[in-house]
Amino acid sequence: MKKTHILWAAAAMMLVACKNNSITISGTVERKVDSLRIAAMLNDNGDTLLAKVPVVDGNYTWAGKVDSACILRVYYGEGDRDFYRVICEPGDITLNIPLEGVDETYPTGTPLNDSIKAYYDAVAMFNEKANPYWEKIEKAQTDEERDSLHQEQINVWKEQAQCQAAFLSRHTNDMLGIYLLREFQLYWYPEYIEETCHEIRKNFPDNFWSNLIGDLVDGQMRTKPGREYTDLKMATPEGGELSLSDVIPNNRYTFVDFWASWCGPCCAELPNVKAVWEKYHDKGFEVVGVSFDSKEENWKAAIEEYGIKWLNMSDLKGWSCEAAKVYGIIGIPRSLLVGQDGIIIDKDLRGDALMKKMDELLGE
Repeated sequence: MKKTHILWAAAAMMLVACKNNSITISGTVERKVDSLRIAAMLNDNGDTLLAKVPVVDGNYTWAGKVDSACILRVYYGEGDRDFYRVICEPGDITLNIPLEGVDETYPTGTPLNDSIKAYYDAVAMFNEKANPYWEKIEKAQTDEERDSLHQEQINVWKEQAQCQAAFLSRHTNDMLGIYLLREFQLYWYPEYIEETCHEIRKNFPDNFWSNLIGDLVDGQMRTKPGREYTDLKMATPEGGELSLSDVIPNNRYTFVDFWASWCGPCCAELPNVKAVWEKYHDKGFEVVGVSFDSKEENWKAAIEEYGIKWLNMSDLKGWSCEAAKVYGIIGIPRSLLVGQDGIIIDKDLRGDALMKKMDELLGE
């Protein structure tokens, strides 16, 4: 937890900025703790300790003055993740801390904090619709039945993301918008929140989360079929340099494979990629492996182990690599299929999907 004088001064000024904006957070605590810590989340995603509040007979109360322009963390344990988030909003807020069921407990008592529970209640309705599909898919007798059920499940997830995006769009100018930007489901479908993220970033230009998620969504939108690819330039295993722009204009189709030697699912896909490369390389199909490795020896060893003959590049920065930033990648394997004109044709083709696609495009 950050405790520099600069951060403390900033937090102190924030808490006294509006003398009439009183906030009270109180509730019960079922856990065996002597005190809670209340901290303010600032723009760098760090937090500054504001108070250590005693727990007396299973109850606590904290009061202060706020300008409502931040999110608070109420720590109930020693771990960095043992906290609840509360929107710093004038009024009397209730946060009861249970013994268990942390993910189902939300602050209430002010408009924005009440909306947190309303939001998660709406999400829960979609989860109740989507979760039964797992058992149905497992019991499916044919691939066709399994694919059909999975598509129905995906449709529910899309409905959920649209609901979440609509909720977010109503809060582009308050802290609930910042609070909701952390929701992973939202950027499974970045097209639903692209413009909303731009609006939130405009309203909160210095906020850590508005910039982090804004950049992530912008990157993910760069992977959308129909959009032009964004160039990358990295080192090759041989010690030279390679750019996507060196490859894509010179091949009918280029498969950009984001992978790493330490990624089991990525390596499991390599035989599928290899089969397509061997079948269609002479007809204008090329592969560029973009590695998320950080150790050169591991990267080169995997290339040799799996018999990779296609082009490879990496800046050996792991998750801090340029590819992750440019394309908003938060998990691998990921992939892009790009035409010679530079337009993305498809993405995330796994299993036999890549072979089927290339049979369609290049097969006799």
